[in-house]
Amino acid sequence: MSVTLLRDPSMSPLGAATLTPSSTCPSLVEGRYGATDLRTPQPCSRPASPEPELLPEADSKKLPSPARAAEADKEPQRLLVPDIQEIRVSPIVSKKGYLHFLEPHTSGWARRFVVVRRPYAYMYNSDKDTVERFVLNLATAQVEYSEDQQAMLKTPNTFAVCTEHRGILLQAASDKDMHDWLYAFNPLLAGTIRSKLSRRRSAQMRV
Repeated sequence: MSVTLLRDPSMSPLGAATLTPSSTCPSLVEGRYGATDLRTPQPCSRPASPEPELLPEADSKKLPSPARAAEADKEPQRLLVPDIQEIRVSPIVSKKGYLHFLEPHTSGWARRFVVVRRPYAYMYNSDKDTVERFVLNLATAQVEYSEDQQAMLKTPNTFAVCTEHRGILLQAASDKDMHDWLYAFNPLLAGTIRSKLSRRRSAQMRV
């Protein structure tokens, strides 16, 4: 079907040539505009942008809206999957009793009741306390023992436990009690320390 366009005498041939039916403008192609729909260009001091033409409802669904186009350009959302690890707490109590704690920037030692059920050590205010005040994950904590440190600090029967966020100095009641706590916290470290001590004692006895 051909479409006859009315030409304004004031329009240049170039302007008339641009008003050709196009597939991007279905209303022109289908000839839905009558003579009353054609507008005569009004003189203007500055060029004005053409007004958007209303598309039929069926055709407007074919063209994506700016919001839909923006959503299509976005990267697909990434689902964050948590890394869940099952940790089984031993029902066996490796050791329990009182230890003295010294944390950095504190005024003095604090006495706490400790229960070791690997891989955790639970701290209570006393043996009658039913609320866990602090929990140490022994699987990720680092247990340190140094005789030189004890001599420098003049605090016998001590060892340190370092976590990702804090460091704690612990003091046991006796040398034997300290080694028992070391074995409960880190059996491998306790075995290494006992092996060194036994070799040292053997060497002293030979002398």
